[in-house]
Amino acid sequence: MNFQKIKKLLARLRYLPLHPQWFVFLHAKQHYRMIGAQATGVVLDIGCANQFIKDYLSTEHIYIGLDYYQTATQWYETRPQLYGNAQALPIANNSVDTVLLLDVLEHLPCPEKCLQEIQRVLKPGGQALIKVPFLYPLHDEPLDFQRWTQYGLQQLATQHGLVIKETTAWGEPLETAALFYNIALSKTLINWIKNKHPLLLVGILIPPLILLINLASYILSLFAIKDKMMPHSYKARLEKM
Repeated sequence: MNFQKIKKLLARLRYLPLHPQWFVFLHAKQHYRMIGAQATGVVLDIGCANQFIKDYLSTEHIYIGLDYYQTATQWYETRPQLYGNAQALPIANNSVDTVLLLDVLEHLPCPEKCLQEIQRVLKPGGQALIKVPFLYPLHDEPLDFQRWTQYGLQQLATQHGLVIKETTAWGEPLETAALFYNIALSKTLINWIKNKHPLLLVGILIPPLILLINLASYILSLFAIKDKMMPHSYKARLEKM
């Protein structure tokens, strides 16, 4: 079975409750519009991947995408403005207004060095907009090294001359729980298919079960008291003083 084709098909469904990670994508466009609105001036997008964030920036921004050569050429088949390492940025001191670090920090073996570099390249008063997963499975292995709470992010920032001005938790408890359960169901189905497991016939029940879990969790979340005890991600705005 061609799993790449399945992955592409699922990507088309990511904004529908049929998708196992629907709760990741449900409010994604809104969140990225907020990031685009907060960004100013020269924007350095570290680990830019396919540079999707450009769709949320205005023509007034000067965008610089940076990524590893291997990541850009082999994973995303894109060409960033700069090839480089987030832990040793090829950028001059005090030259950037906004740094974007979106779902990148957890993939760095030495995140402290990245924060040092961000502090170095930011202009005084410049900002870093950082998004990291919190309750989320291993991904892009073996380059997946850590998770942070909002308090861990605050400590990391303070240690490197940055001040957290704002932290936003993404994902209500029921949404995060549904996300985890649906990913587990999907991985179980994939493993059954790969190993031609006898229970594979039961797998036909998993897609409608994912739909039911997503819809039930969404409806219940509308009536639940807002609670940030188990978000799937955090977004933080850091400022260089």
